Amino acid sequence: MAEFPPSGLDTLKSYLESHDLAGVGNTKQCFVKYLPQLEQVGATWSTEYSGCQQNATTLRSTLLSNVGGFQQTIRKEALRIGSYIDSCLNSMNVIDYFNCFAKLSNQQLVSMYFISANASEIALSLDNQLNTIDVERYICSNRTEESYVLGTARIFDALDKCLEQSATLAKATD
Repeated sequence: MAEFPPSGLDTLKSYLESHDLAGVGNTKQCFVKYLPQLEQVGATWSTEYSGCQQNATTLRSTLLSNVGGFQQTIRKEALRIGSYIDSCLNSMNVIDYFNCFAKLSNQQLVSMYFISANASEIALSLDNQLNTIDVERYICSNRTEESYVLGTARIFDALDKCLEQSATLAKATD
């Protein structure tokens, strides 16, 4: 999880709150006002970004667990075919050996087609769904980053204006 805001903001805020520097009272007020807003924008970004990542992880896990039954069915069929082939390979009688493999094409063709066709469809569907999850995660993360950048820009603009006004007031009182 991303950590935000950096400890530098807390340090600056503490410094400003504990030191009453001559001529910077108005400046201090600006930082005291806007630093918590920056911290809040950062905390919001961190929470939302983590939510994007967690949601994608949950969706991926759910999707992959949902196809576990298909995986077991295909595994069972493949092992059955493999067992049949093993029995052919273990046949010591030459005639039985060739007859066993001759029957393989008739008996196992449907199962091989089932495995191949279903595995192809499932793999394609999984790839598409996983890509969609990745795209949605990217869009979500991008939106949180955009909100963070725009939010901090807005706060920094307000802080700059506050500091400019403080400088103007300080010059006027000199």
